[in-house]
Amino acid sequence: MSEHGRRQRHRTVDRVVWILEAAARAPGGVTVAELARTVGAPASSVQDLVNGLVATGFLLEQHRRFRLGPAPHVLNLIAGRVVPQISQAELNELSRVAGTPVLLTVRVGLDAVHLARGGEDELPRLVPLADEHMARPLLRTAAGRLLLAFTDEAERRGLLEELARHDQEAVAEFRRALPAIRASRISRSEGLADPEVSALAIPVTDGPVVTGALALMHRRRGRTERLSLDRAAARLLAHIQEGRT
Repeated sequence: MSEHGRRQRHRTVDRVVWILEAAARAPGGVTVAELARTVGAPASSVQDLVNGLVATGFLLEQHRRFRLGPAPHVLNLIAGRVVPQISQAELNELSRVAGTPVLLTVRVGLDAVHLARGGEDELPRLVPLADEHMARPLLRTAAGRLLLAFTDEAERRGLLEELARHDQEAVAEFRRALPAIRASRISRSEGLADPEVSALAIPVTDGPVVTGALALMHRRRGRTERLSLDRAAARLLAHIQEGRT
C-alpha cells in the first residue's frame, strides 16, 4: 500500500474522463444520449455531469451537441510544458536520423498514449494507434515501461499496486528490470504488446524531468533487430545531445 492508499478507480471520475474523451474524438460533437450509451449511465446522470463540464469550460455546447472546451488546454498552459513539445518536422528528422519510425509517447494514468509519429511505419496496422492516440497498457510497451520507471517513486508504487491486480507477472518482471531501465535510461519490449514488434524507448526531458518517451520500432525478426534498434537509439541520442550543445 502506498502512502496515498491504493490507486482505485472512481466511478464519477471515470465517467467524466469518458465524456471528455468522447467529446474530443467527435469533431461534430456528441449528444447526451450518445454520451450516456458510451458511459453506460442514465441520461439524467450524464446530463448533470455535462452541465458541470460546460459551466467550467471543459465542454462547449452548440445545438445540443458537446465538444471539448478550452479548459484542458488552459490547464496545460498554467502548468507549463507538461506535454513534450516536438514538432512534426522535428519528429520526421528524428526518424530520419534513427532510420526507424519514431513515436512520441506520454503516460496517461495506467496507459501509454502516442501523441504523434515521425517517418513511415513498416507495420501499417500500428499507424492508427498513433494517429488516433489509442491507449496501450503501460507494462506492455517499451515507452510505457520507461515512463513508469521515471514516475515519482511514491506514485509509481501506487500505480504498480493497481497494475498488479490485473497482471502480476508483468509487474514482477518490471520490478526486476526497473534498476536497469533507470540506469541505462532505455527500455525495451520484445513482443510484449505485439508478437511481431521489437521496440526501444528513450526519454524526452524538460530539464531533469522526464516528460515523455520516444519509441523506436522494428518488425521483430530476431537478435539482429535488437542490434539495429541499439544502433538507431545511439544515433538518435547523439543527435539530440548535439542539438543541445
